[in-house]
Amino acid sequence: FAFLFAEMVKHANSAVAKAGGSIQDLEDKLHSFGLRVGARALDLVVFREKGQKRETRIVPMLLLISKEVWKHLFNGTSSLEKSEANENEYMINDQRLLLNRFISVPRDMGSLNCGAFAAGIVEGILRSADFPAEVTAHTVERERGLSTTILVRFDESVMKREKLFV
Repeated sequence: FAFLFAEMVKHANSAVAKAGGSIQDLEDKLHSFGLRVGARALDLVVFREKGQKRETRIVPMLLLISKEVWKHLFNGTSSLEKSEANENEYMINDQRLLLNRFISVPRDMGSLNCGAFAAGIVEGILRSADFPAEVTAHTVERERGLSTTILVRFDESVMKREKLFV
């Protein structure tokens, strides 16, 4: 996996460099790769783990992503948190994201976060499950070092639908 992902980053970097792009453009490219993976990952995990039962609520869907999808794709666990500031924001935290562990970032790209690929996967899963959202990856300083936080910002239509369930 590490070799394949490193080649994806290298390919995205060369494409962005030819166009004269920035680090943000490289992260956007990795994000777009993740969108395609996410749509397929949802089908696989639902078929294997849920007996083809799809989630219709926000929290169970995010728990499926943070537990089952994370286990299958990244061989680890993550934690799910709700934002205190905004009701439509949730965060998936991973202390040791596999994607950032095996990539050595050159000095001139010091702020590159390869977690953008994971954010794309999460957004692809949510889109294909009819949960439109904007998903971004952020590096966060914690007591035990750096961690990756995937910020999920749901569309207003999802929040209206969620309120109908209550």
